[in-house]
Amino acid sequence: MDINSLLSPSDSPAGTPTPQPAPALPSPSIMRSPGKRTRRQMPSRTPSGLSQQVISSPQPHQALQPRVPSPGYAHMANGARAIHSAIGTPQQIASPRDARVTPPNPLYRQTSTPGMDTLADLASMQQQQATRQSSVVHQRPVTLQHLGQNLSGESVASIMSETSPRPRSFVTRSLDHQHIDWLNQLDKTLLENPFDYYSHVSLVTTLHQGLQNHLASFDADPNAYELVHTLRDAYKTMSDKYPLGELLWHYRLNDEKTLARAMEERLAVLELHRQATQEEPYSAKLWAAYGEYVSYLVACAWEQVPPEEWSEEERLIGREHFPPQILLDALQQGAERVKYNLQESNLVWDRYLQVLEEDLERGGFSQEKARRVAAIYKERLGQPHATWANTLSRFSSFNSRYNQSHYEEVMEQAVQSNTHIKQQYSNREEYEFKLLQAIQAGDQAAEHNAMTRYLKWEKRTMGVYSFHLVNALYERATLRFPVDSSIWEDHVEFLIWQDNRSVDLLNVLERATRHCPWSGSLWSHRLLTLEAEKKPFEDLELVKHTATGSGLLEHTDLDELIKVQLAWCGYLRRRAFDDPRATEDDVDVAEVGIRSALEFVKEVGMKKHGREWTDPQYRLERTHMKFWLQRCDIDQARRIQESLVKHQADSYDFWYRCYIFEMLLWAPHATRSKQNASQQLPPPTLATAVLERAMKRLQTMDHPEPLIDMYTNHCEQHETALKVRSAAIERRRAERIVSVRRERERVAAAATVSQQETPESQAIDDSSKRKREEDDDESIIKRSKHAVVDGDAPTTITNGQVRAASEALSDARSTGPKRDREHTSIIVKKLPVGTTQTRIRQFFTDAGTVRNLVLKDEKDSLTAIVEFETREEADYALSKEAKGFEGHNISIERGQSTTLYVANYPSHADEAWIRKLYSPFGEIIGIRFPSLKFDAHRRFCYVQFASAEEAIAATQLDNTDVEGFRLISKISDPHAKKKRDGATAEGREVYIWHLNFKVKEREIREAFSRFGKLERTKCPIIKSTGNNRGFCYVVYESKESADAAVAEMHEKEFWGLKIMVEIANDRPGTKPKMQSVLENTGSQAPRKANPGQSESVSEAAIKPASFMDRSIAILNLPDTVHDVRIKPLVEPYGFKRIKLEPNHGGAIIEFTTVEGAGKAQFALEGTDFEGRKLRIGTIQDLNRQKGEWKAGNSFIQPNRVNRPTAPRGGGRGRGRLGLGPGRPAIPKSAATTNGEAKSNADFRAQFLKEPTKDKNKMEE
Repeated sequence: MDINSLLSPSDSPAGTPTPQPAPALPSPSIMRSPGKRTRRQMPSRTPSGLSQQVISSPQPHQALQPRVPSPGYAHMANGARAIHSAIGTPQQIASPRDARVTPPNPLYRQTSTPGMDTLADLASMQQQQATRQSSVVHQRPVTLQHLGQNLSGESVASIMSETSPRPRSFVTRSLDHQHIDWLNQLDKTLLENPFDYYSHVSLVTTLHQGLQNHLASFDADPNAYELVHTLRDAYKTMSDKYPLGELLWHYRLNDEKTLARAMEERLAVLELHRQATQEEPYSAKLWAAYGEYVSYLVACAWEQVPPEEWSEEERLIGREHFPPQILLDALQQGAERVKYNLQESNLVWDRYLQVLEEDLERGGFSQEKARRVAAIYKERLGQPHATWANTLSRFSSFNSRYNQSHYEEVMEQAVQSNTHIKQQYSNREEYEFKLLQAIQAGDQAAEHNAMTRYLKWEKRTMGVYSFHLVNALYERATLRFPVDSSIWEDHVEFLIWQDNRSVDLLNVLERATRHCPWSGSLWSHRLLTLEAEKKPFEDLELVKHTATGSGLLEHTDLDELIKVQLAWCGYLRRRAFDDPRATEDDVDVAEVGIRSALEFVKEVGMKKHGREWTDPQYRLERTHMKFWLQRCDIDQARRIQESLVKHQADSYDFWYRCYIFEMLLWAPHATRSKQNASQQLPPPTLATAVLERAMKRLQTMDHPEPLIDMYTNHCEQHETALKVRSAAIERRRAERIVSVRRERERVAAAATVSQQETPESQAIDDSSKRKREEDDDESIIKRSKHAVVDGDAPTTITNGQVRAASEALSDARSTGPKRDREHTSIIVKKLPVGTTQTRIRQFFTDAGTVRNLVLKDEKDSLTAIVEFETREEADYALSKEAKGFEGHNISIERGQSTTLYVANYPSHADEAWIRKLYSPFGEIIGIRFPSLKFDAHRRFCYVQFASAEEAIAATQLDNTDVEGFRLISKISDPHAKKKRDGATAEGREVYIWHLNFKVKEREIREAFSRFGKLERTKCPIIKSTGNNRGFCYVVYESKESADAAVAEMHEKEFWGLKIMVEIANDRPGTKPKMQSVLENTGSQAPRKANPGQSESVSEAAIKPASFMDRSIAILNLPDTVHDVRIKPLVEPYGFKRIKLEPNHGGAIIEFTTVEGAGKAQFALEGTDFEGRKLRIGTIQDLNRQKGEWKAGNSFIQPNRVNRPTAPRGGGRGRGRLGLGPGRPAIPKSAATTNGEAKSNADFRAQFLKEPTKDKNKMEE
């Protein structure tokens, strides 16, 4: 989730002041109470009491303020990532002792508790909430400067009964006027919105900097700082609402230590240190600071020469409160917490070991104490850390002093037994270095990237004993990026998968939800964990109200609020039905809680998205239906389902769920038993009615095809013969309706695509029309496109199989968001040999929808490229690496930046050519060419490498000369728009029209060259006459020359006509070419008979062969192949023209002679080309065939239905390629050789021989 999009940045004092917050609105309604409850079919019982309370928990955030420089740990970041902000909405529905429910079958239940009140107090709840709904005001747009206000405009501060302090005075000598003005602005912002997180951060930081300036500039008591009380108040106010984080705790502790003078103040500072280490228990810096302060207090109380002189009374008090053991205890706790922190644990451990040795000296030496210290040294050496060599050196000094007799033996054992520990750190050293480098550079983006890669590597290589190292790294990540909810979620999921009880999962979740209170996933995990650990109801209730009370959830994303409400409602339902100790009162608590959650979410959704808003996935409604089913009130569940029809009527998923719902209710009646042995089983009438209602929505339903199949299959399985017959008729009608709808969608999609994907600059086609005598042949092709087979509907051929029009697959491309393979794909390596696509799809089922999957064989494993529907699904799939695949360790990497966009290569280039060009840069996983169905002039491809580094290295070929072409080789980015360049985009091209048809290009150049140097001219001509087409283009080397030409020549007379001259522009309305034509300029037209030719020559020899007789159609041609790549196939047989038809999955080849067409037909039939077996057919065959089907989504290609058609008339018509009446017949004598019948191979060999004898006859 992108947090930055939700935050409004607040500028620093040196920049633009923060926007003034808008005045608070009056407080209208908070929430409606549950409506009138329906009658429950329950026995009478003792009434229950529901407590009513409003619990609000503030946790909003806003954009990060630039910090004023501060001494200390300057490189530390208090929240490296921006965080969510929200409008605080108080919790309205009061159902603290919420609901449990009665199971469907009567069970023994405990009696109600005597202290339960009557449920009639719900009426008082309605009255209380009705008073809040008394006024409805105009709601202003939600902005992030109003974080502390709820959706209805009511201030969270008023709900929390906080009295806002008056504006404070910030006059001080320690800050300049600019910073003082900045403080005043922050104070006003916090008066309006007490929960503006980053205003708190900026206020504390600026006041802290003032104290540092005071200490540096004035030789005075720190308590003389004018804003010291304001500073303390700012720290306290913020810590009451938000975690301070590592950096602000460091500021606060340093400030309080500086200000502390009396013993009470020192004790308060010590308590603050304890609080800091409790809030951030894995911060080595805070533990080190805690140890140093305790050491300072102990020294002041006990040393003969203390660091600070205390009075005798203070020393006596100090010795009472600060015994030397307190230092050891503090350092021991810190050392235990941070011992797996590879980079910073030495801050605590070095001091801990030093104090242990000092205690050994001062407290009286004993062998027992020495052995304990040695054991702690060995424990430390058994943990990988950055200063391992230094620890070994200190251990050596310790042994040389206290264990000289066994020194060499002990040291040798220490080194040999910890060789693997050194190796563990060595394996991580590169990641630690990159992380430290990014921190020191202050580059938080690089730090986040380094941390993410480090975590990914740790999980991928995780061993049996690596759990604590990975957990410690997650703790370091959450310290550095405390408001990045994705890191917290990954940490929580890691702990759940590992199920290691040594880490308190609830503690992690508590800290996570404090830092990221807008994350519904984290709150949901916390509620579910509390439930799984069987915590009391009050604990879950408090957490739920804390989550929903601030309004952060719904402001961030309504889905986050729904996640929390789902976890809460699920808990209430399970508590009522699954807990054997549940009482009847728990039913009422669950009912009120679920109903309240529904109304709360509904009201919030209406305020955010309008009165017609509903949850498109109706999640809470499904929970409510489940409640009523378990309550045995099926009618109530059906009423809830019926209420959803208005908004979900066009959702196949909704009707599918309704159908399953009714089938589950019917299932108990579908089995024979002793009771119904002689009775007819009732059909699932209600389930059938659901499907029949859905069938009326075929025109607007999102996925009508599976609904038709489901309806037909249902009737065949469960209904009577009459119903089955009716369903068959209905299916045929429905398929026609859907076919017409899909055709309309296809046309609309094609129109949209033509507008969206029109080339930026499209030159005028200078090829002339065909000769008039060939126009008739062209009309044959056009007419043949409309030919139909005998039957009711036209047929189409898809990949060689006949389908009725109602079954034909649509060619329309999706008009949805642009496909983003680069960000939605992952690369899975080290898959076991033999892994199938089905098993991989099943493995990623919980991650999302697998849109495409490609497998590649490696030496001893498989590599898979898995494409998902969305980027979020791909991100989640990365976490599956830790789980492994069927017991095998696998590697999962992002597909981002691994794909090259390659264009402007030679037209003859195929996959082998591309692979040879790019193979020196690394392992190529796949090469993908685009379909030419929608633009036959595309010439680009995508080359995917095994890693981003290899792909980036391959960009070296960008802009290099390859066979005279400037190659384009860039990292693919589907969202990047191509920069327009060239003469047209630069305004250097001039368009001239209304020309005299007799004007030559040379004369145009002479007339326009006087305005500037010409780069080129283009004057299309008509080949038959040599005249121009009435227009031309002139390109200058500079825009100024083009402007001068337009100014001077526009509407001037030129060769007797007034010409029109303007700057040429792109033509976005031009449709992309669906076909391409390649002419063979070296070929000659079919020869006509000479007048004096001998009449003995057969009529077939002298009559010019028609276009149809000289043409064949290549079928089953991949739609990624250009016409230039077909040329080598047909060139040996004398082709005249190649017309590529990607929309029909083939090409029309016109030859110069009938003989050439016949030879090509025999030679090319069954030829392997680009992984396909080519087929040769007629032009009519090609026009009946649809282009190849490619899945535009995750659905598997539907089965094709072959329907027989009526036999057509026999004989050889002109549609039989190469065998028409104008072709030479094979002599009868050729049928046998020496009395033996010839095989097909003999016929082919004879036919492909050069007919020299016939040729000589014709020449004679």
